Amino acid sequence: MKGVLLIVFSVLCSISSVFGQTTPKIKGLSFVGSSSPISAQDVNPIIEMNANWVTLMPYGFVGNDGNVAFNSSWQWWGEKNEGIRKTIELCQAANLKIMLKPQIWMMNAYTGDYKLDSEKKWVNFENSYREFILNFLDIAVEKKLEMFCIGTEWREFIAARPSFWKKLIQTIKLKYTGDLIYAANWDDYEAVPFWSELDYVGVNGYFPLSYDSDPKLADLVIGWQVHSKKLKSFSTKTKKKIIFTEIGYRSILGAATRPWEHGTKGKYAPVVQDRAFQALFSVVWKETWLEGMFIWKWYHDHAKQGGVDDLDFTPQNKPAAETIKSYWAK
Repeated sequence: MKGVLLIVFSVLCSISSVFGQTTPKIKGLSFVGSSSPISAQDVNPIIEMNANWVTLMPYGFVGNDGNVAFNSSWQWWGEKNEGIRKTIELCQAANLKIMLKPQIWMMNAYTGDYKLDSEKKWVNFENSYREFILNFLDIAVEKKLEMFCIGTEWREFIAARPSFWKKLIQTIKLKYTGDLIYAANWDDYEAVPFWSELDYVGVNGYFPLSYDSDPKLADLVIGWQVHSKKLKSFSTKTKKKIIFTEIGYRSILGAATRPWEHGTKGKYAPVVQDRAFQALFSVVWKETWLEGMFIWKWYHDHAKQGGVDDLDFTPQNKPAAETIKSYWAK
């Protein structure tokens, strides 16, 4: 009888595994690189949020010449190789899984609009971007990271140079055995031609949810139901689960109308941020097409971050933090 029970238990576990029920969803925070060295004390608040993942974002910067500057002396400690390695070690010591997501920052411009007007310029930029990505891939390999993101919001770059991306993925796979993902913007993820080569569909989920600057929770729920249906359909089409590689809301009036906006002025409204997260979790968290999410964003020195009158995306020391923590406790 004991042997029969063991067999039944084994079969049930196998069935559960097939349907993705044995692995917890990704409960991730986008941990911003700091200007100076951090310690385990800066990681503890992440654990207290019931998070089980972080994403680390070392930045590169593109100049007018198309060259990517990275790991430079003038950059923040947390963006350079030294800081990334140390941050990885601190997070791994806290049993956090890690997605490394090197990405490009452009002053007063959007990466999705980036175009070049000659083959020579494209080739130069591609070589520089490849060097940037492979630099941090080597760290991902060295530290045995669970996931690596090959790019973020490159709409025009992908449309113009699809062969570059396929070759880059092939090169990465020769070195790296972890999961691969790309972070598409919410309005162009369906146009990415290489999802079949990756392990997950990555979406930066800044979907507009309401025309109202101070919407009711019910309105936000309806907004998410519309997007959830479309995402489910795309997951079925690609046979890939979806991860929100970034998702978040500022604590201002209008945060759910144009969630992608940053740096604009507004009126402090933590209740709008909180409602948007409540709607997000109530609609999509239970969905089987969703593998998880990385909330944008989280800073070190937790006690001094966010709070009253902070208009930024971080939920730190705001009501939204308790909503996130509560859902992630389940």
